Amino acid sequence: MLFPLTDTLLDEAGRFALRSACCDCFYYVAGEDRCAHEWPDEGQRRWPLDAPLADGSRAETAAFCREFELR
Repeated sequence: MLFPLTDTLLDEAGRFALRSACCDCFYYVAGEDRCAHEWPDEGQRRWPLDAPLADGSRAETAAFCREFELR
């Protein structure tokens, strides 16, 4: 699911220690660098949320996986 990456979301993510990246998910298989459910990476691996895209620009959306379960 994509949400607008607003300054408010970034502020709240910092204040409440939001975790949503694959590396924080119960279903992430670290040794194989993949999701146990075989979900594709649609931006969920980018962390922190305000990390620049490959071209150096700021992302306009934040991707959240519906299967995410915090470790």
